[in-house]
Amino acid sequence: MEGDGTITVDLSNKLEKRKTARIRIIISLLNHKENFYMLNKIKDYIGGRVAIERKDKYITWIANSKLDVIKVLLILTKYPLLTVKKQCQLDFAKKCMWKKDLNLSQFIIDRNNKYNNKDSMLQMLVAKNNIEDIPSYFPAWLSGFIEAEGNFNLFFNENNILRHSKFSIGQNDEIHILNWIKLYFKSNNAIIKDKVINKNNYQYYRFYLYNKESRILIFEHFDKYPLLGYKNISYKKFYDYHNKNNISIKKNIS
Repeated sequence: MEGDGTITVDLSNKLEKRKTARIRIIISLLNHKENFYMLNKIKDYIGGRVAIERKDKYITWIANSKLDVIKVLLILTKYPLLTVKKQCQLDFAKKCMWKKDLNLSQFIIDRNNKYNNKDSMLQMLVAKNNIEDIPSYFPAWLSGFIEAEGNFNLFFNENNILRHSKFSIGQNDEIHILNWIKLYFKSNNAIIKDKVINKNNYQYYRFYLYNKESRILIFEHFDKYPLLGYKNISYKKFYDYHNKNNISIKKNIS
């Protein structure tokens, strides 16, 4: 949800005298059979519907009925969103949800200002930089986040010999998420700050894990909290390569 999802709000038909909010919670992924399986699993547990869109290139899970949206909001009350961007989207949706007659001008103003508190919220979260600050549900949340944002890479030379491998993940602005991932995997690697080159003035951060100790913790994590979609394909290649080359979890732990 926090990688490839979005929470959108628009108004009911303009011809109606009383304007109400239409809230949609969406996760859109590339149309692979693994992603199809994963989004249908979400549909089976939560509701919503799954559709193939954009010339069959994407598969999308959508919750837009009031009942399905309420189910999602209840889940997000128990397991709050961790990225500020999605928190701002959710706050705006909740603000609009129960109003029976929305003023169009005020709605547009509020929608345009929904990210106004983003910077101050980010500053508060960046200050929470201890392992004790990480929410208890973070491990399960992290697998979903890596499903959207993480990458597992194997780099070979011209003789098909592995030069190096790494897990990488990046985020716009939300450095606290990378800090928590760093703490969770007990890493001393630095978070890299890229130059601002985008028109929206986002600050992009990157984080890498690439040594043997990190791989052990990554393998242990996904053994407990497995990936369910297409990202599991690249993870399995990453895992299988290191396992068949005698870098097994059990051997390293012993």
